[in-house]
Amino acid sequence: MKKLANIDLKLLQLFDEICKTRNLSRAAENLNLTQPAVSLALGRLRQHFGDPLFVRVGGKMVPTPIAEQLHELVANAIALLEATMAYQPRFDPANDARLFRIAMTDVGQIVVLPHILNTFRDIAPHIQVDVITITNEIADQLQHGDVDLALGFVPDLDGRYVQQKLFEDGFACLVREDHPRVKEALTVRSFQDEEHVIVKTSGTGHLIIEHNLQQQGLNRKVGVQVPNFIGVATVVGSSNLIATLPGRAAKLLARAHDVRVMKLPVDMPSYYVRQSWHERMQHDPAHKWLRKKVAEIFGSN
Repeated sequence: MKKLANIDLKLLQLFDEICKTRNLSRAAENLNLTQPAVSLALGRLRQHFGDPLFVRVGGKMVPTPIAEQLHELVANAIALLEATMAYQPRFDPANDARLFRIAMTDVGQIVVLPHILNTFRDIAPHIQVDVITITNEIADQLQHGDVDLALGFVPDLDGRYVQQKLFEDGFACLVREDHPRVKEALTVRSFQDEEHVIVKTSGTGHLIIEHNLQQQGLNRKVGVQVPNFIGVATVVGSSNLIATLPGRAAKLLARAHDVRVMKLPVDMPSYYVRQSWHERMQHDPAHKWLRKKVAEIFGSN
């Protein structure tokens, strides 16, 4: 089988023009080519197809049967190549449908997800969102396209990834309204004396909390361990246990449950919630729109 590498768009355009004009000089003029260039190009075409393609009859270049059979294929190939070269990717959020797979922590599902869904409902009604939990596999999931965007407290990703800060958050305590011992403020002593709801999950600030308490020589009494933050407010609101969790999530949960937010009596560093993606998605119009809207929601530049 002959390789097609020697046939380019210009050669196909010349073939098409000769078919239409039946004249080498006019074809050369229409394509802004010299006569020697046309002769050389036609020679390449004849060699490739193993056929004269055009023969002079009465002052005209008449296509051979093979050339006549090729003409429709060539015209279609030219149209396809021109359309391909002219293609400009676009995304119309008001009308286009797209499924975005977003990985986030359970805290993100409390703090971030409602804002995103409300925004999409108003300006991109056909968009669908598939939410999965961030795990230690997030780098591979982003690289292979299993996840479009990761939102939350995501450690630095090594390799061809891009990360953008969305907002800074700290930590606070949740305590039920009528707690018998914790009244106006939490003290270091009461923080250690009270039993805690401990959330042990990947991709959150859990490790930040544990690391900094250890550095300060402090320990928490474990009342119960749960896998995520979703049910923390219910446990706190129906018991004397207290919980330490990200500040924004604490405020949102306090609105819907019989609990109150209290300042931590110990120093705890803040952290950044970021959106992360693989660089291969950097210029995709729909993905760019998604990142821009998420950044706008949380006031990021």
